[in-house]
Amino acid sequence: MPSISSIRDSFRKRLAQKEIIVVPGTGDAMGARLTQAAGFEAVYMSGYAVEGSFGKPDVGLVTLTEMAQRAAQIVDVVEIPVIADADTGYGDVTNVMRTVRELERAGVTALQIEDQALPKKCGSMPGKELVTTAEMVGKIRAALDARIDPNLLIIGRTDVAASKGVDAALERLAAFSEAGADIVMATGPYSREGAERLIKNSPGPLLYLNSETFTMPMIPVPELEQLGAKLAVFCLSLVLAAAYGMRNALQQIKTAGSTIEFHKHSMIPTPEFNQLMGLDEIERQRSCFGQEGKQ
Repeated sequence: MPSISSIRDSFRKRLAQKEIIVVPGTGDAMGARLTQAAGFEAVYMSGYAVEGSFGKPDVGLVTLTEMAQRAAQIVDVVEIPVIADADTGYGDVTNVMRTVRELERAGVTALQIEDQALPKKCGSMPGKELVTTAEMVGKIRAALDARIDPNLLIIGRTDVAASKGVDAALERLAAFSEAGADIVMATGPYSREGAERLIKNSPGPLLYLNSETFTMPMIPVPELEQLGAKLAVFCLSLVLAAAYGMRNALQQIKTAGSTIEFHKHSMIPTPEFNQLMGLDEIERQRSCFGQEGKQ
């Protein structure tokens, strides 16, 4: 198992390379395991997906403590970088500093802070209120000051495009980058033309959200790479697919009273699931250290 420090160092170096990094999102450790098993280079802990796992909408009801605990659970089961959604930093600059410390201790490689005012909403929802550029710049500087490992990456996100357009988003991203943000991102809504202008004129490495809310155009990864985006995050894909699959399974139980046929085409066999969740490694550890303890 590589150290957290080496994972962060490797990811910072990987970010400097030309090829785009594709990052699926999840709200739990099971999704993170599946992401790593599928061969992806990193996983995104989506606030939307975490709140969904609590049975809540993405309106900031899950606390920093709960998010840090979930981040630690995810970090514990994968060897790839974990990028964490840290919402607004959960308050003012002092809250942001605590947020950075908690998530750094949890082992994340990067964390994202947005410029919404409290109470926050999902970036695709209407009616968001924003803090000033100056206040958000202060949060970014506080985040940078709070981190211990310089390879912990800080992502500055703006939601201003929804109310003031792409040019206003680029102005904020420039301020975030100047303040020291390692990566920048901007939610929509905006058009394909707006997305291209945003990516091509980004003041720093840009994270682009390919979200099934479709408030921003979903751009295929090869095109995002050609435009110059550094990361393509699919933040909702797994949680929406999981909810769809669970609802179908429940309907099958309700209508057919059996999942025998459904299992053949819509479920992972239990031995395969056990393997994906790391049973083989657990059995290896028990065998190795159990035998060692008996000698």
